[in-house]
Amino acid sequence: MVNINDLQDSYNRISKYLVTTPILQSENLNKEFNADIYLKNEVEQLTGSFKIRGALSALSKLKEDGIEGVVAFSSGNHAQGVSKAAQIFDMKAIIVMPEDAPLNKIEKTKSNGAEVILYKRHIESRENIAEQISLERGFPLVKPFDNEYIIAGQGSFGLEACQFFMGSNINPDIVLSCTSGGGLVAGTSIAFKHYFPDVEIYPVEPLSCNDTQISLENKTRTRLKNHEKTICDALEVEIPGQITFPINLQNCKGGLAVTDAEVCQAMKYLFNEFGVKAEPSGCVSLAAVLSGKIDIANKVVLVTISGGNVDDEAFQRYIT
Repeated sequence: MVNINDLQDSYNRISKYLVTTPILQSENLNKEFNADIYLKNEVEQLTGSFKIRGALSALSKLKEDGIEGVVAFSSGNHAQGVSKAAQIFDMKAIIVMPEDAPLNKIEKTKSNGAEVILYKRHIESRENIAEQISLERGFPLVKPFDNEYIIAGQGSFGLEACQFFMGSNINPDIVLSCTSGGGLVAGTSIAFKHYFPDVEIYPVEPLSCNDTQISLENKTRTRLKNHEKTICDALEVEIPGQITFPINLQNCKGGLAVTDAEVCQAMKYLFNEFGVKAEPSGCVSLAAVLSGKIDIANKVVLVTISGGNVDDEAFQRYIT
């Protein structure tokens, strides 16, 4: 299992490429919920989301091993992270993306020099397509969450947050993490459970894709039989990762889920109160707070804002 030493080793390799993203507060938000709420804003991260952390971690190790290229599959943020990391390390990147992914995510991935292969979401298997390309090209497949180096890299988010709290002599009570396959919450939970063992950690998902919430309740990886489409395109998975889930089962208190309407309200609140334009997937943790999915009264809470890759037209539609 990935541990704190893995996180620190990863951070030593990648920190020079990262933005130490800001932690924000609002007096209005704190008063409304009678809590001490901190938002860590990965919209300001390189490529506009936390995904570059894991990508840099995984590709830096592959580069050390003499690997010249990688294959990945992603709806957008992992695609941008891998393509940017490949550009930084002078590696080839081939990315399998759904044809209905936001156009800005596809274009940004291409602009980083990646070769993009499109597929039909919910009809074709991105894993099968990527695995076939990996065999044909002879490049390793870098999965978006089920990779120990990816998890360790995402854990740099948690390390930075822990450093902030320790430096401010603050003990956090609750951590809310946007969740798809579980890489970010797994890495973050390793950091927080090391430095703050009593903290409660909650993965947050769209209600229509709440596989981690259900799996935590069942205490075993559980595949969703059916799920409706959600505006949180970066969080659409059917089952938690094989590597990530045991970590999250050990470290997380339970799962939370929010509706698309609640996500839209969170996007609007974040923009109006903080001036931050985040994508739907990046706002599920804030949505859990604003919609009262968890009691945070008199608590110190870290809210993850995981990314901001949304085009202007879609953003205006969501917040109107």
